[in-house]
Amino acid sequence: MKTLLSLFVLALLSSCSPLQLDPGAQTPIEAFKPTQPIRVALVLGGGGARGLAHLGAIQELEAAGIRPDLIIGCSAGAMAGAIYADQPTLEGVPEAMLTLKKADLLDYTYFRPLFGLIEGESLQKYMQKTLKAKTFADLKIPLIVVATDLISGEVIELCHGDIGPAVRASCAFPGYFKPMLLHGRYLVDGGAACPIPVSIAKKYGAQVVIAIDLSEKLSKAGPRHLFGVTKRSLEIAYKKFVEQSLQQADVAVSMHFDEVGIFVDHMNEMFFQHGRETMQKHIAEIRDKVRSTIQESGVSDGNAIPALAEK
Repeated sequence: MKTLLSLFVLALLSSCSPLQLDPGAQTPIEAFKPTQPIRVALVLGGGGARGLAHLGAIQELEAAGIRPDLIIGCSAGAMAGAIYADQPTLEGVPEAMLTLKKADLLDYTYFRPLFGLIEGESLQKYMQKTLKAKTFADLKIPLIVVATDLISGEVIELCHGDIGPAVRASCAFPGYFKPMLLHGRYLVDGGAACPIPVSIAKKYGAQVVIAIDLSEKLSKAGPRHLFGVTKRSLEIAYKKFVEQSLQQADVAVSMHFDEVGIFVDHMNEMFFQHGRETMQKHIAEIRDKVRSTIQESGVSDGNAIPALAEK
């Protein structure tokens, strides 16, 4: 009932104030240009608070000596990817992130909430405060942040300039966050067009693509009303989209969460540990895949091979 009432109120507000999103003049978005061969690419999907599972999984990859040459993040994966690219050893990062509260990121606004209930400025400020790097050029591992152009529907790759606004745009979950005006475009969550951006990693010639999926399983309970049918249908479409993307990955790591929501902060430890435990099951597969692929290509330099050789 509360959900229906909220939707009714939002619809009423929207009908009373017929505004339009006018992005204005667009500015060019500089494309990613690899400076070295991409042996290993790490692709991080969205998932709200479940993004802490990414950090747990990344910690296990680092412990196994597997460090990517490129990180591509979508939504929560953009946040985790930026943090990892900024501080590859993750020293002290998990401990700091486990105390993260949704109030630190979600700045609700009830004044003219026509296009979203959350401004997104708090999330941007949190990233700017957390990261040592301020621009993509300052990061220690190359990073591409994926967003969606709300007007054209294009997948937008952000990899130059300030990191904070790019991550904010990638995390602008439709219906919750307001779209982010960046480069003369209104941008929303990358998951709207490319939830697990494996295709982007392949486009840049990545030899081994490790993709991490944080999406939830479909609920066992069937819909009970009109909005439930609509929601269920969108969830099915999203799930199929994710499955198609994962099929392109060399190693797909799926967390399989059950109905935990996207904005919770009492399960941080569980998310992080689940990420670690799930990745541990894939480490041998990833190590073998990386070693065999690199050996076949005849390339012996770079980050991944020396680290693997020590294990």
